[in-house]
Amino acid sequence: MKSLRLIFPAWLAMFVVWNSAQAQTALPGFTVKELTKGKTQISWINPYPSCIQLAVQRSYDSITNFRTIFSSQSPELLSNGFVDAQAMSGYKVYYRIFYVLRGGQYFFSNVKRVGDNSPDTRVQPLPNAAAMVADAIIRIYKRGELALKLPYKDFLHFRDSIINRTSDSLYTVDADSIDWRPFVAKALSWIPSPYVFTNDKGYLTVRLPDYKQHRYRIVFFEENGQEIFQIKAVKENEVVLDKASFIHSGWFQFELYEDEKLKEKNKFFLDKN
Repeated sequence: MKSLRLIFPAWLAMFVVWNSAQAQTALPGFTVKELTKGKTQISWINPYPSCIQLAVQRSYDSITNFRTIFSSQSPELLSNGFVDAQAMSGYKVYYRIFYVLRGGQYFFSNVKRVGDNSPDTRVQPLPNAAAMVADAIIRIYKRGELALKLPYKDFLHFRDSIINRTSDSLYTVDADSIDWRPFVAKALSWIPSPYVFTNDKGYLTVRLPDYKQHRYRIVFFEENGQEIFQIKAVKENEVVLDKASFIHSGWFQFELYEDEKLKEKNKFFLDKN
């Protein structure tokens, strides 16, 4: 018994007690729980301080086409989780966890879905479990194309640089492949002008209710900023311009001035028909 105590680390003993209290099994075991309709929580206990990569993967057929939907930036954390709010509704959704330990071994957990209470069994490492050792080559893909090949130790520096200096994301594909996804800012929604817009027949309309109280001037531009023409003084409540004035279809920009002060800068689209 003494020898057993020597090889049973104190931190692991504490973990077993804590884990029993939480009624949750450790990796490769994990829990899948529906929080609300359309939101599923995947949570796990990690007894491996040497864990260097951990990813949650999703599939709709339980066997193939697993895709990484979450890569933990702190894979060594004892307790962690992720909420999937992007799964397609109306389909059975399956999850698994892929994780890598320092020294080379990597594992895939059992496959689970909401309501699956089947026992968790340890999945043996794949035959090429040494793929993540220090001299392994990591393939980094960007927009589906192979962008870089780095020795594992160089990849660690690259990963830290991406995480700390950019808004890009790195997703684990498998033990030696990484998907690098550049950050793309969401474009602001375009709000049509209440003064210069296309009507239901596709003609450009200028509507200025206060045209008698102010002096209005409008300058029209190509999308690249080149000036086309301008209306130096709007003298009617509503003016409809012929499409021929703009030569071609597409997006155009304009600047509306009220008493020579810029009132609005916006754009509009003219259909070729």
